Amino acid sequence: MQPVSTRFDPRVSGLSQRVKDLAEPQCVYFEKARDVRAEYLDGALHLYRHEDILAVNKHQDVLGNGGRGGSFGHDGRLIPLEIDGPDHKKWRRLLDPLFAPKRVQHLEDSIRRLAGELIGEAQKAGGAELYGDFCTLLPCQTFLGLVGAPLSDLGFFLEFKEGVIHPKGETTEEIDANMAAAGGKLLEYFNGFLADKRRRIDKDDDVIAELLRAEVGGEPLAEFDLINILFLLMFAGLDTVTASLSCLITWLGRHPEQRQALVDSPDLLMPAIEELMRFESPVPSGMRYAQRSIDLGDGLVIPEGEQINAFWAAANVDPTYHSDPLRVDFRRERTAHMTFASGVHRCLGSHLARLELRIALQELLIRAPQYEIDVDALTYDNIAVRAVTNLPVVLR
Repeated sequence: MQPVSTRFDPRVSGLSQRVKDLAEPQCVYFEKARDVRAEYLDGALHLYRHEDILAVNKHQDVLGNGGRGGSFGHDGRLIPLEIDGPDHKKWRRLLDPLFAPKRVQHLEDSIRRLAGELIGEAQKAGGAELYGDFCTLLPCQTFLGLVGAPLSDLGFFLEFKEGVIHPKGETTEEIDANMAAAGGKLLEYFNGFLADKRRRIDKDDDVIAELLRAEVGGEPLAEFDLINILFLLMFAGLDTVTASLSCLITWLGRHPEQRQALVDSPDLLMPAIEELMRFESPVPSGMRYAQRSIDLGDGLVIPEGEQINAFWAAANVDPTYHSDPLRVDFRRERTAHMTFASGVHRCLGSHLARLELRIALQELLIRAPQYEIDVDALTYDNIAVRAVTNLPVVLR
């Protein structure tokens, strides 16, 4: 089959639509990885197995998500997600230190304080819809404080995030148009915001201020490059941790014995987070593009120019790699997963995400270890990211 020229959007693909509201899509991903390995769906080559996807992610002739231009309602390639080659390394050298473990660790006290306040408010009310009242507010307020954007504009940023990650539309054309509308609003916002930020450039201590003071190759960041960085940071920082936290709280709420094991043995929490991130796979897939023909062995050859939908969610429950992958085991020896992707395009914010998830679950299990979930009212959305978008919980 010859590569196609139109850009593939996984949100409208057959597989994504098949699992779009399933509580347990892992069974579908498991069967794909077990039985299929790779297949063409809607014009893109879908990969399902851990070893194949790992090889693709590390291959020098494979481009990342921006291999065919910007794909989030913005003409420019988002930095560093949609940049490849030497330029990608250049930008990671600038951005990685801003989200390194030591840099984000200083946020622990403020995250813990905010988590305690949010849980306390929910307890006073006897319960809450935790997707909006906790899973959204905790990481979003934390992230806006980190980057230096005003908390008063949270509603605007959430509206932008929804318009880019979860745009309405039944076709790629409709989705692109709605993403472009959301992206245009953010660009308009940044025109005024950055001008004001520059007037305080020597006073503020946050990520955006640091980027304004930074140099690349001896020159200040160009406005276009700065916008491409901030565009990515805003929707990535406001969505994936929210989705991940909703999945983990729900799973533990539906499995009280395993939840009690974390209450009894707090040292299990970090292994449990890694195992649940493997199993839940909040970001189901990512796009890659083959610059040249790639031989993955045993007859699987990816043609030059092919667009690849790499299903991290299937790789994470791949029975050819993981032992008994549909069983959640907090003491699993082999916990390697692709939830934060892999290779050069590994997630920039993974250290911050892990910190937020750890603190949020610690505080919830300390303050409300017997929380109860209304299972019948849960609403799952597995398009673009996997999240439990309606999460009513009773907190005693």
